[in-house]
Amino acid sequence: MVKLILHTKDQKSTILIGKDIFSKIQQLPYHNLFLLIDEEVNILHHEKFSSFNKLIIPRGETNKNLGTVENVGRQLIDRGADRSSFIVGIGGGLACDIAGFTASVYMRGVRFGFIATTLLAQVDASVGGKNGVNLDGYKNMIGVIRQPDFIWCDTTLLSTLPQKEWLSGLSEIVKYGAIRQKSLFQYMEKNNHLLKDQNSEIIEHLVSESARTKVAIVESDEQENGIRKLLNFGHTLGHAIERLSGLLHGEAVSIGMVLASRLSFNMGYLKIDEVDRLESLLKRIGLPVTTSIDHKQLFETLQKDKKRQGEEMHFILLKGIGDAFIKKIKLPDLKAFIYDLY
Repeated sequence: MVKLILHTKDQKSTILIGKDIFSKIQQLPYHNLFLLIDEEVNILHHEKFSSFNKLIIPRGETNKNLGTVENVGRQLIDRGADRSSFIVGIGGGLACDIAGFTASVYMRGVRFGFIATTLLAQVDASVGGKNGVNLDGYKNMIGVIRQPDFIWCDTTLLSTLPQKEWLSGLSEIVKYGAIRQKSLFQYMEKNNHLLKDQNSEIIEHLVSESARTKVAIVESDEQENGIRKLLNFGHTLGHAIERLSGLLHGEAVSIGMVLASRLSFNMGYLKIDEVDRLESLLKRIGLPVTTSIDHKQLFETLQKDKKRQGEEMHFILLKGIGDAFIKKIKLPDLKAFIYDLY
């Protein structure tokens, strides 16, 4: 088992990565515990939660909104949750976001932790303290940054994950390699034929290295004033693609990373063979790399991204695999690039 500690100004989060961590849930030492559980996880593992006070989080991105938070808040009130209560979010990114956001605002804040059950949540959504919900389909428009007490990444839980969601999580791991950790990218290139088989040793390595990379970035810049923006590589275009296409998050980010790498090439920062290298790895994993979304729709949606500042957008580009940087791009220039990219 791998143990990481995320230290921020006001909090220390313990991250555990390995097999069968989930079995320790009965040993959680918190008073007045409430579990917020993804409905599918509850179906698969309901016997593990029978002795707990639990609330079910409905599946689907359309439920990641303030309405769900309000519903959870009412249930907490009805069940007597107070400021000493502890909330545990159990599930993928949606369940963790709902749990983390609800805990952050319920009675002005109660403590919370996560048990991440999807690859995407283990390598990205549960780590770093961003807890938010969507507004009118726009990603994470309302939220806070507040760290959980703990994050458990039980790799044995990934065995029940649908293949598409497994691949969606791999997309975020490619992102870490592309922006910051060239050795991780090379590892995935070397072992790409084993990724679909969910080899246990490879899984633990990928999750651990991804979490380690994100921990280092978040510790340097918790509030995303600088280096943490690098984690948005592929996401600016990816979020717009996700909203317009209905693709899974990681699938849309995969396309977004390819487009961002092509933009990096067009602006003279990245060699074409590095663009091809990124696209090739994503293809071999089984992720999409192109979209047929109308250029006008894509740009109009892009303009509503929260990373926009006036007539500019903070965009993450590459100088090479493992070497990302932040570039402010004027919206008219970005529009021209979008119309030329594909």
